[in-house]
Amino acid sequence: MKTDNHTNPNNETFDFEAVPKKYTLCYHAGCPLRENCMRFFAAVHAPETLEVRRCVLPQAEKDGHCRWHDPIEVLTMAEGFDGLFDRVLAKDAPRLRKDLTKLLRGPKQFYQYMHGERPLSPAQQQTIRQLIRDCGYDWDVPFEHYFTAYHFGNPPVDND
Repeated sequence: MKTDNHTNPNNETFDFEAVPKKYTLCYHAGCPLRENCMRFFAAVHAPETLEVRRCVLPQAEKDGHCRWHDPIEVLTMAEGFDGLFDRVLAKDAPRLRKDLTKLLRGPKQFYQYMHGERPLSPAQQQTIRQLIRDCGYDWDVPFEHYFTAYHFGNPPVDND
């Protein structure tokens, strides 16, 4: 198992290419939430060549609250679980493959996740671990690679 650490909220080498194209940025330098806001953090690291992007306007922040606030969160992602079926009894393999295919939204995606072509979120990793336990196994899932990544996309919330 290999682990890489590519993220650090104070790191000057932030890769702006990781920011989804439709992710809304924020340039409100006076916002009291900016120190722990992914939208502001990403905006600060936008390349000088960026000319147009969807942005939150300063008036979105009212009295220290902003429905667009997206707290900075670093996730541990996993890639690949090719060796999983080497550790499963043949009688359990069809059920497990069916459950994983359903979890990962179809056979194409199942194979992409299994071969490490798509990263698995912490929630997906935990569900896979639970499926293994449900089959009666007490070993941890042999994910092939771990890395850290920023989480983008918390949708705006209503301030009721």
